Amino acid sequence: MSVLEMLVRRRMQEEYAKGTSPERITRLLQEFFNGTEASQTEAVPNRASETR
Repeated sequence: MSVLEMLVRRRMQEEYAKGTSPERITRLLQEFFNGTEASQTEAVPNRASETR
């Protein structure tokens, strides 16, 4: 199991233990992954500017 999978599972378990609804847990995870994608996009250098 990857580190990411372990973190996601732990977060889900913590939220479930707090009584968070499954719908809210789903939204939290979607927000997390959307934030992760955005940060990875920002970290990737723009190849078009390198070829000039």
